[in-house]
Amino acid sequence: MKIGQLNQLLNPSMANKANNKAAFKPTMHLNPDSYHGDKSKIAAKLLDDKLAEALGIEKPEKEKKPLFDFEAIVKNVLDFVKGAVNKAKADGKDDDTLKDMLGAARKGVQMGIDEATSELKESALFNDDIEEGIEKSREDIFKGLDDFEEELFNPKLAYMQVSAAQYASLSNQAEYSFTTAEGDEVTISLSDARSKGQAASYAQNGDNYGLAVSEQSSEEVSFSISVNGELNKEEQKAINEMMKDIRNVSDAFFSGEYDDAFEKASVLNIESDQITNFTMDLRQTKTTAAIAQYQQANPIKELEQAFQPLDKQLESIHSEGKALGIEQQLPDIMAWMNDGQARMTQLLDYAQGFFNQLDNKSEKSA
Repeated sequence: MKIGQLNQLLNPSMANKANNKAAFKPTMHLNPDSYHGDKSKIAAKLLDDKLAEALGIEKPEKEKKPLFDFEAIVKNVLDFVKGAVNKAKADGKDDDTLKDMLGAARKGVQMGIDEATSELKESALFNDDIEEGIEKSREDIFKGLDDFEEELFNPKLAYMQVSAAQYASLSNQAEYSFTTAEGDEVTISLSDARSKGQAASYAQNGDNYGLAVSEQSSEEVSFSISVNGELNKEEQKAINEMMKDIRNVSDAFFSGEYDDAFEKASVLNIESDQITNFTMDLRQTKTTAAIAQYQQANPIKELEQAFQPLDKQLESIHSEGKALGIEQQLPDIMAWMNDGQARMTQLLDYAQGFFNQLDNKSEKSA
């Protein structure tokens, strides 16, 4: 790549001056009065001019006091390249273009250093100190370009937090009331109320990170059978037989199959000489909530993400949380809720067994 091409890539404003004979041409003036025979300043001046020529850095034609040092050269080059690349990025240039600009800058730097070194050797100004200074400038410039490129395309994450939480509550209630022909009353009440909440949070700040997991749960179970009166053998048997049909309705209801439960309840056989009245009250309340949050403190990335489609943001959040294993910290809440439904089945088993035992006891007594 020629110097003119490097100039146009890094400094488009100089493109119109490419064919102008009066275009800027960095020069070296060896003025003993200005430099006082300081070879380092002369070498720095020459290196600065050559880098300016290679990269297309515009400089004033006249300078009040030509004081240069190698550190100033490094800063001058890096400021110019960073400014050109950042402006191109702000103008919407893609990553490939930005990488091409950085590649051209590296070539220009090496070209300027090579030419400056060659001319200094020819002028007998070259010595070990100057060679060391030029090499240090080259190393610092290339390191600065490498660091800038890394920051540009792979910005370090200053702070990140991924949090997930879920909550669920389940309440199952059932009440069965029987009134016998003799006026005896039997009431069976079942209740299972439980709630559970879990949360996990992963935070990273630089090289420091931490994971916190919390869990809380509560459960309340109640079961009661109330008998007002004295049940005879026929009444006990009638209630026991009816409980078998009631179980089918209740099992379907507490399993969430509400349509099936309603259908079974509509064909429930409650005709009995021993039972004159029967009521069944089934209730189930479910509450579930889940939330995931992704927070990142990186101004550049946040600005870019603000213009991304919403589905892309959600996809990124999901991917980050999954990668950090947050999902593994929160078990399936529905599996936990199924435990509550199983508890109601156990309570119904107990209720039915209660009347079986009464029936068997009556038979033995007879």
